[in-house]
Formats: sequence, C-alpha cells, structure tokens
Amino acid sequence: MKTPRRVAIVHSFFVLFAIALVVRAAKVQVVEGKDWVARGKRQHFFAGAQSAPRGEIQDASGNTLVESREMTRVAVALPEVRDTAFVLKALHRARVDAAAVHSAIARRKRWIDLPGLYTASDVASISKLNGIHLTPVLQRVYANSGGIKRIVGSLDGHGNPLDGLELALDTLLRGDSGRVRLARDKDGRPLDSPDAWTEQPKAGSTVVLTINNTLQDICERELSIAVDSLRADGGDIVVMNPHTGEILALASNRVGKTTFSNTAVTEPFEPGSTLKPFVAAALLEHGRARTTDIVDTHNGKLEIDGRIITDMHKAQSLSLADVIRFSSNVGIVEFGQRLTPRQKYETFRDLGFGMPLGVPLPAEASGTLREPKAWSKQTSASILMGYEIAVTPLQLVTAYAAIANGGEILEPHLVKEVRSADGKVLYRAETRSIRRVMSGEVARTIQQLLLAVVREGTATKADLANFEVAGKSGTARRTSENAGYVAGNYTASFVGLFPGNDPQYVVLVKLDNPRGAHYAGGDIAAPVTQIVLRAALAARDAALDREDLAASEKTAVEQRSKEPDRPAPESYDPSRNMAKREANEATTSYMVELPGSLKPSRPATAPRPVPDVGGLSVREAVTRLHGAGFRVRILRASSASTFPVAGTIAAPGTLVQLSRPLE
Repeated sequence: MKTPRRVAIVHSFFVLFAIALVVRAAKVQVVEGKDWVARGKRQHFFAGAQSAPRGEIQDASGNTLVESREMTRVAVALPEVRDTAFVLKALHRARVDAAAVHSAIARRKRWIDLPGLYTASDVASISKLNGIHLTPVLQRVYANSGGIKRIVGSLDGHGNPLDGLELALDTLLRGDSGRVRLARDKDGRPLDSPDAWTEQPKAGSTVVLTINNTLQDICERELSIAVDSLRADGGDIVVMNPHTGEILALASNRVGKTTFSNTAVTEPFEPGSTLKPFVAAALLEHGRARTTDIVDTHNGKLEIDGRIITDMHKAQSLSLADVIRFSSNVGIVEFGQRLTPRQKYETFRDLGFGMPLGVPLPAEASGTLREPKAWSKQTSASILMGYEIAVTPLQLVTAYAAIANGGEILEPHLVKEVRSADGKVLYRAETRSIRRVMSGEVARTIQQLLLAVVREGTATKADLANFEVAGKSGTARRTSENAGYVAGNYTASFVGLFPGNDPQYVVLVKLDNPRGAHYAGGDIAAPVTQIVLRAALAARDAALDREDLAASEKTAVEQRSKEPDRPAPESYDPSRNMAKREANEATTSYMVELPGSLKPSRPATAPRPVPDVGGLSVREAVTRLHGAGFRVRILRASSASTFPVAGTIAAPGTLVQLSRPLE
C-alpha cells in the first residue's frame, strides 16, 4: 500500500483547519452573533439610571419651601493618580476637603469618597484630573424653618423619604428616573455622546400647600417665645380657614425632644373646657336647653358618682350662656345630664373625634373616644368637661371651624394643588363638607356665647382693640405614665375665632405643662393668640381678606369702651425674649402697615409731629407711632432713628421708617 506523501498530509491538515475556522466563524456570526454583539456593547458601553429631580414644595403664595439642587460628590481612585502632591493641591484650591485623602494614603486605601457635596462650578477645575471621579447627585434644600421641615419631612442620604409629605407624597414628588447609555474609553471613563439618553428623566410634580409661610413663621416664633417664657414642655399652634378647611399654619415645639413629626396631628391631648361649647350646641340642637335656662351650680361644688367637681368662678346658679362664659364645670355637668350617653357620644363622634382626619401626614393619630358601653360611671360627667376623651389640635380646630362656618365639618386640606413639571394641574383641592353637625342658627348662637367669653369671661386677654375675637379657653390636668393625673401639671389651651363676628381664622394655641404662677388657658394661651393675631394683622400677606376685615371693625364707641390690648401675665413676658424675637426679625424689612379697618379712629386729620421714640423697644415704638396716626416700616440699620425725624410735621397716615440696629 502506498503511503501518503508528507505534503498531502500537510495539505489535508490545512484543509481541515480551514473547514474548522469556517464552521467556528459561522457559529460565532450566525448562531452566537447576538450574544457576542451584546458582550461587545457591554464592554464598550454602559447604561445606568439617572434620578429625576424631585418636585418642589411651595406655600400657598408660591414661595418655595423645598427644592432639589444638583450637586456633585467627589471620589478619588488612588491607583489612577499619577502625581499625588499635584492632586492634593488641586483639591485644596477647589476647597475640597483633602484630609480624607491623606488618611487614605496612610491606610493604603484604593478608593476614597470625600465628604460633602459641591456645586459643578466648584469642582470644574479638578474634573479632568486622573484619579478624580465626580458623581452628580440631587440635594434637597429646605426653607430655613424647623416647623416647615416637620410638615414637609426629609430624605435620607440615598434620597429615600423618611417622613412628612416627602414620604406621604413620594410617588408624586420623586418623578420618573431616566436611563443613559454612554461609551467608555480605554480607562473606563464615560465619553459624552449626543444620543446618550435612551429615556430622559422626568422631574417630579410640584406640590402647593395651603400653608401661608408668613403666618407659619409668626406662629413658630411666638410659640417658641411662649414655651421659653413659661418654661413649658412644648406646645402647638394651628390656624385654619373655617370656610375652606385650608390649614394655614401648623407649628409644633417640644423642649428637649428630637421630633421629626408634627405633633399637632400625632399627639392627642385631653382638651378640657374647650369642649364645653359643643355640649351647649348639642343641648340647643336637641331642644334640651336655651341659653337663658338656669341651673343650680351649688356654689361651685358638686359631688356626683363619688367624685367632687369644683368651679373656679363660684356661683349659686348660672344660665347656659354664663356656664360657657365662666367655664363652669358644675354647670356643664348639670346641663349635660339632659343628654343621654348616646347623644353625648354621637355629638363628639360627628365632630370627627376618635378618627383620623386623613391629612397627608404619616402617623396621624385618631385620638380617643370610647363608645358608651365602655364608659365608667364617671365618664358621662368627665367627657362633658373634656376628660376621658383625647383629640389632636388639628381635630379640635376642625371642630371649631364648624361653629365659625355655620355648622359644617369640612375636610381639612394641607395640599392645595399638584402640578406636573410642565405646569399642568393634576389636582386642585376643593372645599368638601363631610357632614352638618349643627344648624346655622345654633352655630351663630354659639359664636355669640364665645364672643362673651373674650369680652368679659375667662379669656379677656385674647381681646383686640379694633376687632372682636371669639373663643374658649381650656385648662386640663395632665397625666403621666402609670401615675394618673399629676398635681400642678396642666395643658393650657385657647381656641379663637377671628374676627369673632365673621371668622377668617380659627386659631388654636396649646401649651404643655407651663411652669409659673399662671397656668390657666385664659391667662397664658389667650395672650399668645392675641399676639399672633396682631402680628398677622401687621403682616403684608397672612391669608386675611382686608376688605372683609374692614366690615368687621369695632365701632369707635366699642373701641373707647374697651381697655387697650391687655398685656400677658407676668409669667408670659415676651420682653424677656425680645432679643430672640428681634434676632428672628433682623434679616427682614417688613411693613407694619395697618389696613383702613385697623387705623385708630382720629377726631382730626390735621398734620402732627412725628413722636420721639428714642430709647423705646421696637414694640413700644411701633405702638407710639401707630397711636399718633402714622404707618410704620421697620428697617435694620447701624443706628436707631426714624425718618422723617422726630418732631417733623407730617400728615396722618404718613409712612415712618423706624430703623433699629442689629443686635
């Protein structure tokens, strides 16, 4: 047999090798082609998610409370750094903290995330350096207000919502993330490409709140001063528009506690005597009493079901109107016996007590309202005085709004409007009546009873010289854990309607455990309400209708028959904290310009000299200038002065600039 020649063998090997290459090429290109294309794309390109800017949160006037700002995070890959000294100098020039780089070099770390966030312009000079890696991030910027932050909430370091509206409305605020596809260079760095975006990020929606930022600032400032002056454990102020249900201000303060939620919706309290007007309304609504009906009040002391009930204002007998005016516990219990336990329960249930109101804030409390079958023998009397029932400040304000608007419980609103990134309105709040809890006639009657409380009852310190204020004070004993009611521990509260004859505000002021000679709601919560109202009247924009206010002004006869605005009791002394108040005002130039309805009545319009206010406090100076018939604008300057200067003859209504130095 003839053996193949050596050349034939070699040729055969090459033929087989060629066939194998063709088969392999066919397999790679035809069978595995898509897999290899995908692998190549993964090596040369990368895709990543790009977070969308979160939507803004604005107040009712369009002022930005929260916004997203694009910032840059800086990292250093040490193995890529060619000249460490040069990079350190560049970081220092860019005002980037290089101490972490020194520490990482000492510990031989390969990758360092530098602390802090920087604007793109700050780090532009180091963006091209080898080893420097810049990552864009979105930072949430909040208005300079702790109270606002307790409403809107916050985010963690990764942009995830933690609480407040940021958490409740996250699906609206966060927007839709985009996807980007970028090429890499040989070192793995991304290369700019005009068609990089495969899906553009869509910014989140803008949420407009019902909160009025000016009024919110006033409430936070006055609450802080009151809590500090009274050495209280904390407090809350809530302001609502009773005709729309819009929440205009929601301020909370807790001493020594780090709270991230707004306690006006998360912490129920026993409201005490502030519930008595609703008992009176139920008696009138069911035809069980008239305001002129009189009951025996036993000289301020009554024993019922083994419990002794006492009054601060002792009397042998009182009418229903006087029971509310002087906040008689004995009287309200005597009148309340005309209602069945079921009627009492349904009265408070229909007001919204014992159930959440549904505002978009996490951890809203429902309060406590037990059904009659779970009552003790003393509950029937206790609940009439505001005990054995717990409500949140927002629930109580919502209930008082029914008195102010003619008898309807309205759905409270915190969100006024939601707009998409392109300005399209996605949601707009509408006034919605939940139920009618009293007739219009009964609501007007209760308003008159509350006017008498402020005119000559237990809350005269809430009264204003130019406008009527209606309201009810409350002083309730407080409990401690497993210890029952604690002697000397009280909740002082006042709920006011302003103006009293045609309310635009319902204002609640609550102070927890005030310490001092005074602790009654009429003595310390009512004066805070008065100061809040006076500040709101002096502000340019505090959600007040000035034309309607003019119609609500007291007549000249009524003004002369009243004393000037009563000062707060000694235990609440704002002058002790004037430095704190003026520090808050130091960055602001604002008008203290009273509308026509607020200008004091003047017998003549002849020109008069500008008074000398040298040496007076800001409050005293403003009062002196207003009393002389001038408008006032407060400015911050290097020295104290007025323009026109003291002694200048000017017409009534002239604007006087009151300059006060920064302290």
